[in-house]
Amino acid sequence: MAHWPYPHRVAIVATYLLLVPHSDAMAQVGRYYINTPVDTHLFTVTFNGVRSATWADPAIGDDTIQSRNQTVSLTYNYITSIHGRTGGFGVSLPWTSLLSYETDTDQVLVDEQDRGDIVLTFDYNLFGAPALPRERFRQHTPGDYAGLHFALTTPTGAYDSDSPVNIGANRWALKSTLNYSITRNDGYSWWDFYPSVRLFTSNSDIAGGGTLRQQPMWGLEAHYSRNVAGSAWLSGGLIASAGGRTSIDGERVEDSRRSLRLAVGGGFPTWPGGAAIVTYQNEVLEDGGASDIQHFMLQLLHKSP
Repeated sequence: MAHWPYPHRVAIVATYLLLVPHSDAMAQVGRYYINTPVDTHLFTVTFNGVRSATWADPAIGDDTIQSRNQTVSLTYNYITSIHGRTGGFGVSLPWTSLLSYETDTDQVLVDEQDRGDIVLTFDYNLFGAPALPRERFRQHTPGDYAGLHFALTTPTGAYDSDSPVNIGANRWALKSTLNYSITRNDGYSWWDFYPSVRLFTSNSDIAGGGTLRQQPMWGLEAHYSRNVAGSAWLSGGLIASAGGRTSIDGERVEDSRRSLRLAVGGGFPTWPGGAAIVTYQNEVLEDGGASDIQHFMLQLLHKSP
């Protein structure tokens, strides 16, 4: 194997964290959409622990309840070449444990474990991440890049129309994200920017009857990350979101929300072909009935050529 200067070797190890599988939450951390060699199979186990004043779907806030949502997702991604650029397809299968209760009375609304909504993903690099086989990829110097990322949430999770809170959302949702990532030192440190929008279809089978509709949710993330202790890295950033006004049969039940969250995290190699990512985010500013989200994520990844 060839020997590269220290920052270059570190950047190459970090790229194995590659196109991290999507979740309904925002990216949460820097280096979320790092490039990787083509013909890579990526297997991921993700634990998400969320405490919030929301329904099981964190897009729908409700300050009269508290929800504790713990989800384990099994995800598969295949990285390939699309017109000479890096692209990827993926599917995520979640299993969720949900406890929701009214804050005034402590009455339990739901306490169950069941399947969550399946998420299908597609990623495509716009520039800066050419599709390279493994040997050529090892000699590629990381540079600025941008890409498009789509996550389609399907209405496949457990849903009971008689329950006020459910694990499944009983609607389709499409999250579209543009990443623009900047490095000035061959991948030793990165600035990552992720503007996004999430669109929803209606849910015409909610508890008590009626049709729930929600306006788009807009997001913007900014993260800075830097290598530390060899191939490990740390990240810090801010996550802003706005929109999402919710109505039932045309009657507003929640105003548009605006919030700002602090996000910290990091990644490090584990076993050969493996890596781990840990993140935490907490709401620091809110307006318009924000959802008071605290979110912890642990992700274990394994790549196979």
